[in-house]
Amino acid sequence: MMLRSKTHNLSGASLRALLILPAIALGVLAMALGGVSPMLWGQQLAAFLLFALLALPLRRAVRRVPASSWSVLLLLPLAATLWGPNAGGAQRWLDLAVFNVHAAMLVLPALLVVSCRVSHPCPILLAAAGLLCRQPDLSQLAALSAAMIPLLWRERRNLLWAAASAFLLAVMLIRCALTPTAIESLSYSEHILKMLYDLSPILLPAGVASLVAVPAFFLLRSPRGGIPMLCLAAYYAVIILFNGTGQYPAPFLGFGLSPIVGYWLAYAFEAAQNA
Repeated sequence: MMLRSKTHNLSGASLRALLILPAIALGVLAMALGGVSPMLWGQQLAAFLLFALLALPLRRAVRRVPASSWSVLLLLPLAATLWGPNAGGAQRWLDLAVFNVHAAMLVLPALLVVSCRVSHPCPILLAAAGLLCRQPDLSQLAALSAAMIPLLWRERRNLLWAAASAFLLAVMLIRCALTPTAIESLSYSEHILKMLYDLSPILLPAGVASLVAVPAFFLLRSPRGGIPMLCLAAYYAVIILFNGTGQYPAPFLGFGLSPIVGYWLAYAFEAAQNA
């Protein structure tokens, strides 16, 4: 039985690695051929390999702390952005001296997985939404709002609470959309699809397909995986759509360590809960 469990966990981790590998490989290819420093795309590869190896050990560490405690702990990096660096009127990052970490992409996927396991997830997720509104980060706030729809549907028996939560989310989305920011976009992050197209028009549909595959995978897994899979599908679908505005990064494909680490953290929490 133990051998079967270990084999299942390894196959699950391998499948998750294969899911984002095409996007990471295409992104690294575009950056390498586009003249981006090897220090940057090398970090991308290193983060993917390191956290793919750490996913299962992280699963064992996660199991030692109750889900209710994790739901609060995962809010802390978001709250810490209030004292983080300001870029173009936005405070979305944590300054770790060597590099900045995008807090929302780091913790939101795992927070969604954990929230599906607690009896009343909306207060914690509304707190996260409030912090995203304060940053402000419209892409992540919209993604979190979309990901909360299955949870609000689950809470539909308490219609007043579900309606109040939806109203608060709508107000925060409007406020966030009306708050101007002036963040400089990067060719190898927000405009990575254009980099692929400039290299070869054939690479553009490959890049789009590598992104679409992520939410599609979670959506197809939802009949077995339940609400956590629906939440992750909605979350990734929205942040990928927002990349089309040219103002927000493309996860996995564009440069950024936080989406990769956050992806593997979410898997560790999911595997811990399913063990």
